[in-house]
Amino acid sequence: MPAFTTDDVLGNRLDFEIARDGFVRRLRDDAVLRDAETWFRREGYRVTELNAGAWNDDKQMHAAFATGLQFPGHFGNNLDALDDCMSNVAEADHGWDASETGLVLILSGFDRFAQRLPRTADHVQDILRRQGRYAALFGNRLLTILS
Repeated sequence: MPAFTTDDVLGNRLDFEIARDGFVRRLRDDAVLRDAETWFRREGYRVTELNAGAWNDDKQMHAAFATGLQFPGHFGNNLDALDDCMSNVAEADHGWDASETGLVLILSGFDRFAQRLPRTADHVQDILRRQGRYAALFGNRLLTILS
């Protein structure tokens, strides 16, 4: 089953636009972000917000993902393990239920995190883009908003 249909194209749906543009989108305006969050919840998405602006190191970032997305106890707390666990999220094994429309991750304060740890932030964005594409292969929707 496809993640989207041609009706989604014609309907100018926010989820379709984010997926079409690479599964990760920046929204810097708080009002626009809250409107998007309301829309996603109304459409049946699970919305999980992680406070990236509070992450001062990789350890805090990994802990936030592990807690927010219910990673297994054996999560390795490194970028390779994050990528592996995010593939399980893409398959709806962790973090959300496949009966929901999809999962939207909101990483608030992402620019502050990226200023402190630019290389890690780039890797995280790459992982989230790749896992969004991977989810779509199963007809799942895994979208990320950076605010």
